[in-house]
Amino acid sequence: MSRRLMIAMLSLGLAWSFAPRLALAQESHIAQAIHHAREAVVAGREGKPSTLVRHATEALHHAKAQQQERPNAQVKEAIARLEEGIRFGEKRRRSATRIVYRALQQLERAPQ
Repeated sequence: MSRRLMIAMLSLGLAWSFAPRLALAQESHIAQAIHHAREAVVAGREGKPSTLVRHATEALHHAKAQQQERPNAQVKEAIARLEEGIRFGEKRRRSATRIVYRALQQLERAPQ
């Protein structure tokens, strides 16, 4: 087998091995926002306001990125609710969980 062919085959194999990782890295912002909003709700139900705030903030970051890419009324409403949930979570109010849960519902209704 020629040296060039062998190098080409190795390069192709290497490229194929990284392809699934690149696909995962490209997961949509809405999917990431939903994931973090769910984690925030779980943390709130467990009585962990700092974890709720951390995940809600990450969800907010992804929701805003999604809104910049593809503006949507559902995501816009979710952003407002996430911001409110973060404020309430920072004050350790129990209602933060409910507010973030409503943001999660809005995100789940948004087109992906």
